[in-house]
Amino acid sequence: MCDCSVGVSTMNKTFGVIVCPECKAAKAVDLTNDTTQCHDCGKRLVLEKMRIHYKTISQEEARWAIGRLNAEMRGGELPEKEDVDENDDPCVKASKEAVIADSERERLEIICRVLGEEMEQFTSADVKEVYSHLGKECEDMEKKLRRLEDVYEPKEGVFRSV
Repeated sequence: MCDCSVGVSTMNKTFGVIVCPECKAAKAVDLTNDTTQCHDCGKRLVLEKMRIHYKTISQEEARWAIGRLNAEMRGGELPEKEDVDENDDPCVKASKEAVIADSERERLEIICRVLGEEMEQFTSADVKEVYSHLGKECEDMEKKLRRLEDVYEPKEGVFRSV
């Protein structure tokens, strides 16, 4: 089995890939949760008791890992990691555009514009994920987002770009 770990995050969202012990279905889970339910058989799964086969901060990478794990379990052909198109990931796309910014404010404005175009609404955790792709730290993210002129908060913790 694939027992690798890539990009383990201390941010709000870290995804893991598990296998249901009942029906052997591979599934991506948000590791900040305590439990999940198998989408195939309905079994309630306690995450601390499950083997985490793969960890990542990217949903796209988690999808790739599910395909790889399913192929390993069934003896099929393993998908290459290049099959995952990172350009489909809004956070990766935002980080690629934000790299040209001359200032912190400009970087944040670019990130919010791209996330707004790609996702319509986003959270500070999404922005933090972009910063992690850039290899940068960020503090007081929600406070900084609330100060931007082209960003508003339709509900607590959820932002939209104008």
